[in-house]
Amino acid sequence: MTPTQPKTVSWRREDSVDLGIIGATHGLSDGFSGMLKPVLTLIVLDLGLSTFEAGALLSAFSVATFLFLYPLSIVADFGGRKKELLIVGLTITTLAFLAMQWTTTFMGLALLAFLAGMGNATFHPCGTSLTAERFADHRSYAVSFFSMMGNAGASLMPVFQAFVASVVGWRLAISASAAPALLLLPLVGLRFHNQEVLNVGVGFSATVSKVWKLTRQVFKNRTVVLLAATYALSGMSTSIVSGFLSLLAWERFGIGAGTVGFALAVYHFAGVLTKPVMGYLYERWGARSALLTPLLLAGFLTMAVALSPWQGAFIPLLALLGMTIPISPIILTAAADHTEPEVLASSVGLIYTCYGLGFISPLIGGLLAEAYSLTLSYLFAALLLWIGAAVTLLLDR
Repeated sequence: MTPTQPKTVSWRREDSVDLGIIGATHGLSDGFSGMLKPVLTLIVLDLGLSTFEAGALLSAFSVATFLFLYPLSIVADFGGRKKELLIVGLTITTLAFLAMQWTTTFMGLALLAFLAGMGNATFHPCGTSLTAERFADHRSYAVSFFSMMGNAGASLMPVFQAFVASVVGWRLAISASAAPALLLLPLVGLRFHNQEVLNVGVGFSATVSKVWKLTRQVFKNRTVVLLAATYALSGMSTSIVSGFLSLLAWERFGIGAGTVGFALAVYHFAGVLTKPVMGYLYERWGARSALLTPLLLAGFLTMAVALSPWQGAFIPLLALLGMTIPISPIILTAAADHTEPEVLASSVGLIYTCYGLGFISPLIGGLLAEAYSLTLSYLFAALLLWIGAAVTLLLDR
């Protein structure tokens, strides 16, 4: 298959409404993925955590995503109930974050973070599939906007959290950030529909056969596997960069939670600006060329963030890094263009499961920071990006 060509089908008002709803939900989901990062320093001070425990806390969310994302994406393709799976999953995530306001121990917080990650694992395979199916006539535009809204949510949530945390503390800041899901999820239920699935089969034997067939179909797709590997390496890097940013800022420049929240917002908002550009680059050049340059640049900018001695350059460098790192429009559109519809959710699930390997990097980063320095953790993050750039060279186009 080749990249989707521009369609002549007209755009309707209800298309804008539906894309706005699923895009806003994506923003909330991506905000959920980084929920603990802006207030990590406050959590560490409140609960008396070590650097390794802070990394483990961030990993709890990611490891749950890694464990559950691909099995849940298979369930989505097998039964076709993508909308319902998304709603149930994000409901679990929302309740877990709301419950954090009563948590006073590291283990309790880690358990709730794990549950939140498990629920949030449903969003990307189901949300991406619903978007690709709903906007099949405008796929490149819709997926780019959908991806952009993820960054928009991830950029706005740290600012909101930092403001609320400065007034009422980190627990209520997390609860207030999760509350919009109570409005968005019913709208998803009203506006979106599942694609009909035929010949699912009944009984244990038929179920196993169907699941095995779907899995083989996904892993035989060379393009999807390479995209998954590239996104995994990118995700492992960004988990270190954004996860330990508050600790790096405090250690190097004495910057507090409020400024870190603003810095993270700038980092993610820069990605909002460049995500449409990423979609355009894919349309013009294909996945290989569109991925290679930003990944190479992101590695150098990650080093610059870690090594720059000037406080005034800290946020500008983060902004530049944020402009190079949002490669998801390329990854997701390429996956949709090179995948059969019946395994689209599973293919996206594999990609985001590999992205979920980011849970490993905060643990490694925490160990490197305790044994040596946070700077070395960031240099490790840069190396991961360069390896990802090398993997893209294996793509056909």
